[in-house]
Amino acid sequence: LQQASDITGGIYINIPEPASLLQMLLWVFLPDVSSRTDLCLPSSSTVDYRAACFCHQKLLDYGFVCSVCLAIFCQFTPICPVCQSHFKLPTLPLSKPKKKKAKQQK
Repeated sequence: LQQASDITGGIYINIPEPASLLQMLLWVFLPDVSSRTDLCLPSSSTVDYRAACFCHQKLLDYGFVCSVCLAIFCQFTPICPVCQSHFKLPTLPLSKPKKKKAKQQK
């Protein structure tokens, strides 16, 4: 949600106590647009656009993505824990031994 609010120019407010949700909504959204400019609204902090893995919720620079449900993981798993899709590890093609060229005699 923090990334979506930053992209759209909105305001992201983390409310630690659910009991204060109504107070926060009334304080931020009840005044009309012209009055909101006079309020000291929360400023946007720097947003980290890295994705979090589904298994450990760690922020990742690189990860594995399920091609079916787009879940992100920090390590490869052959079965996606989210959608149960099965994946195979890519294998290298078997190489045949190269034939030696026969020397041409003149």
